[in-house]
Amino acid sequence: MSHSTGSPAMTAGRPGARQRPPGAAPHRRTGGATRAALMGFLALLMVALGLTAAPQRALAQTSDSFDSWTADYTVGTDGTTHVRETLVYRFASDSARHGMYRTLLTREPDGDNKNQDIVYDVSNVQVSSPDAPASFTQSDEATKGNPRERFVTIKIGDANKRVSSATATYVISYDVKGALRDAQGVEQLYWDAVGDNTPDVNDIRITVAVPGGAQQVQCFSGAVGSDTACTSSSVADQQAVFHQDVKQGSEVMTVGVGIASGLVANGTPRLEPAAKSSAAQAAPWGIATLAAAAIVGAIYLVRFRKNSADERFLGVPPGTVPVDVDAAQVGPASKHDVVPVRFDPPQIPVALGGLLVDGQVDSQEMTATLVDLAVRRAIQLRSTTGRHGSSELFGRLIDADKATTPYEKKLLDALFGSVAVGTEVNLSDPGSMSDASSELAREVAATATNQGLMKRIGQVGTKRSGAVIGSFVVLIGAWFGGSLLSNTAALASNAAGLTALMIIGALVVVGIITLLIRSSIARRGTRTAMGRAYTDQVQGFEEYLKTAEADQLKFEEGQDIFSQYLPWAIAFGIADRWASLCEQLVAQGRLTETAPYWYYGDPCGFRYAYFTSGVLSGVDSGISVPESSGGAGFGSGGSAFGGGGFSGGGGGGGGAGGW
Repeated sequence: MSHSTGSPAMTAGRPGARQRPPGAAPHRRTGGATRAALMGFLALLMVALGLTAAPQRALAQTSDSFDSWTADYTVGTDGTTHVRETLVYRFASDSARHGMYRTLLTREPDGDNKNQDIVYDVSNVQVSSPDAPASFTQSDEATKGNPRERFVTIKIGDANKRVSSATATYVISYDVKGALRDAQGVEQLYWDAVGDNTPDVNDIRITVAVPGGAQQVQCFSGAVGSDTACTSSSVADQQAVFHQDVKQGSEVMTVGVGIASGLVANGTPRLEPAAKSSAAQAAPWGIATLAAAAIVGAIYLVRFRKNSADERFLGVPPGTVPVDVDAAQVGPASKHDVVPVRFDPPQIPVALGGLLVDGQVDSQEMTATLVDLAVRRAIQLRSTTGRHGSSELFGRLIDADKATTPYEKKLLDALFGSVAVGTEVNLSDPGSMSDASSELAREVAATATNQGLMKRIGQVGTKRSGAVIGSFVVLIGAWFGGSLLSNTAALASNAAGLTALMIIGALVVVGIITLLIRSSIARRGTRTAMGRAYTDQVQGFEEYLKTAEADQLKFEEGQDIFSQYLPWAIAFGIADRWASLCEQLVAQGRLTETAPYWYYGDPCGFRYAYFTSGVLSGVDSGISVPESSGGAGFGSGGSAFGGGGFSGGGGGGGGAGGW
């Protein structure tokens, strides 16, 4: 094995070079590129649309190999390096056998320098073969979508023809400008002649001719960062001669040849400002679009919210209906209006009160209406534990004439139909109350409009309506993502395409958010001044039930306060609290925990909390619908000499493989 003939003076470590710590394992190249940080919305958008970075360079997936790799480098006085490679490629049994490809590095980060890249100009590519199709295509692409590391890919062969012989010989020639460097005062070619993206390569022979003859030589072969010498390195007839018996696919063979000073022009690397990724170029446009769209969306939502504001009677306290309604002044309601606490239930049906508060009629209003009908002796209820431990709710019709509103009469008809008075119906069967609940929502909304309580009704119905809206938004996102998915790689691979993608994505994101916020505002509806007055009464009573303690509750002796207030507590979503307060009243001796007249279950087993939980669970069950069954280098300051050289430390690089 022959070693470097370098001068003893060249032994200092090279400044700025990436050194491998003593005893550390060789490391793979990482590219050294710092990708521009994207705003959070872009990351979210990329996830939502399923965007991925451009694919890596294809690695050899077969057991192909090279029987030999011969390369002749000739450095001209103008600094251009002419390369002629003669490659004997062996196709394995699992190979496609159409030909081979050769990749050549054309751009890489300048080591750890985040601000500049090294650029290699590859030109005059020619390919020939004595025994295989030699037509070729040439393309330029970035590794993983990172423009700081680019390659020229030379794809040789014919997709319609297969190489029948075991091997094929390819002769590839090309010129490289920018391959030379001047490190530590030594002009040199420090080059990754055979990169780490190849199948196994046997019998590598490289010669390098430089003006004035090779002054010193160095060669390394191994994993990136390895300082293992090649099989041989020597100078013969003023040319550098290198040989490596075998290079594994993931290893790099790097050669270094010293050049006499002053004999070569353009002997320094070509450095350019660090290339920006497509994402970095597109991000400002995406951010600007997002900001502009957000401003427009915000202005629209402010106006929409203002136009959706409730009306209110002016000059009277909230919750008060003027004596002369027609002559009363009306203005927009304000969120700063203070609603007084009310100590008794409003004189409106509980379902209508629930609609006025939040614009919705769902399972809470359904349950509250059933209990209210029971309290008014239209029906009776009982709850029990079913076979599977779940609560079941049963009801029986007592007097349909006790229903006072058209929607209550329709509800009783939907639940009990033509059954005889006193006949028990299981209200917990999945789906048994689904249609009735939807009908109740429509009828209550119509009543609010017809009675002049609501100017505009939002999306009313069961709680499934929110799921429908959410599903609609998901479908929009899925459609948008799916429509772009097939073109994502093409769009994301260039700045213009990614800019368009980000602009569209920003508009879609803001549009969806605006739609959701608008839906939330519209969901509540808009109340007239009369509707607002009743809403204040309902909210005043809600505040009372939410904040009052047991010792603050005022009621007459013998008054069934539990039954009277229970429908409203259910509508407000505080039924459990109300049951707990009533149990405290029992403990204080102010209330007797006996089964109310409208409950026909076991009176000995009646408990406020148990019944309240059971009726809520039972209605939820009845409403629910039953289920159907080669890499970057280490910088321009690196030197092959002075004890700092290693595999992969030079410029250039690339790979090769079959297809």
